[in-house]
Amino acid sequence: MKFNIHLGILVSGLFFTISINMVFGDSDFVLELKNVNKDPSISKLEIDGESFQQICPMDKCELEFTDSSFTPPGPYNMTIAHTIEFNLKYNITNANVDSMEKEYLEKFSENMSACIIYDIIKDKEREIYFCNDRTNSISRNSDSKSWYYDSIGIYDVIKNTYTVKGDLIDSSIY
Repeated sequence: MKFNIHLGILVSGLFFTISINMVFGDSDFVLELKNVNKDPSISKLEIDGESFQQICPMDKCELEFTDSSFTPPGPYNMTIAHTIEFNLKYNITNANVDSMEKEYLEKFSENMSACIIYDIIKDKEREIYFCNDRTNSISRNSDSKSWYYDSIGIYDVIKNTYTVKGDLIDSSIY
């Protein structure tokens, strides 16, 4: 009986992972945080598609991470939240631009304040939370331009990691 339960959990977890990859295989936004419960750090940030062309129009950008935070779910809180701050450096190679303007820096923040948990896999070897949020956003500090993503988050308690994948749904200036 225990074998059937474990097999059922394994098959449903595999099916869910395949579903996520089919829906978000070519995501516009991918974020991977590691060591989330102690000192969250960014191991991967990829921005693609239309939003990347707006954020980095010169196609020669470098990310510099400055700060990150992570709030795991709790007994009375069935959401996950995170924030990252980063600078985007534009490397300009135009010879007519003086040396002070060859490197331009912009400050950005990325934020998901309430990723609502919709599934939990918990057994001896795993504790994984799945959440969804349509308000995951990247904002440029200088002009408040924002890009919004429909995102799925996966928090692995045992591995101490958090992965977010999302697709662009809107961009706006407030």
